[in-house]
Amino acid sequence: MLRLVLALFAIAEFLSPASAQISQCNACNINNNIACVSNTEFRFCGANNLPGTGPTFTCPTGSLCTGNTAVCEAGASVVGACAACQQCNSQKFVACLGVRTYALCLGASTPDLTITGSCAPNYVCNRDNPNICGLASQGSQATCGLADDELYSSTTESTPENFNATLYCQRMQRAGRFPRGTNINTTCRQFVLCFYRSNELRGSVYDCPGQTYFNATSALCVTGIPATCTVGIQYLAIQGLILPEN
Repeated sequence: MLRLVLALFAIAEFLSPASAQISQCNACNINNNIACVSNTEFRFCGANNLPGTGPTFTCPTGSLCTGNTAVCEAGASVVGACAACQQCNSQKFVACLGVRTYALCLGASTPDLTITGSCAPNYVCNRDNPNICGLASQGSQATCGLADDELYSSTTESTPENFNATLYCQRMQRAGRFPRGTNINTTCRQFVLCFYRSNELRGSVYDCPGQTYFNATSALCVTGIPATCTVGIQYLAIQGLILPEN
């Protein structure tokens, strides 16, 4: 095994990074049966063409794991295969913080760490998945590296018995319209309006009209079901406080 790893590093010295094509994070390369599981680490793939649970190997200092045939490459133009982790997607909707955790971007280019969430068991976060979370058993690949598992170590508090809109807004620390929850039949059809009164943040819950749902990116009620209300979502949290669905 060690000889094979050293041979791959040797091959990398003769390949041009500029001609390399960046692979997906955690995706097995059919040419060498290797997958990048972080920007600097890789594993050999198992029989099911998924990253194995065996040893994790580290790229040489100054190089990144690109997932190409050379595996590890160096150079100013080289981008790691897992570079999309903690970055908002092109729709400025969501960023994966770890294998199973995410943050909403609310239309900005950087994730808003105030509103975070978790995928349901057996689901992984993929920022380009329209539903945010997908089943790993059905081929969904995590945007963040499996070696890191949870880069963003979020601490969640117990779900309060009853929802308090003012407490929600005080945790948000700004005015605006924000998502209420993840239940497709109830809280997905609501939003929280945060506003200042006498220099203090207050909050109120409003219902979307008709058969519409609240979209966190546009801050509007729309006809399409938001990704945060799909089956792969376990919960939303505000500053670590999991939102109750009652």
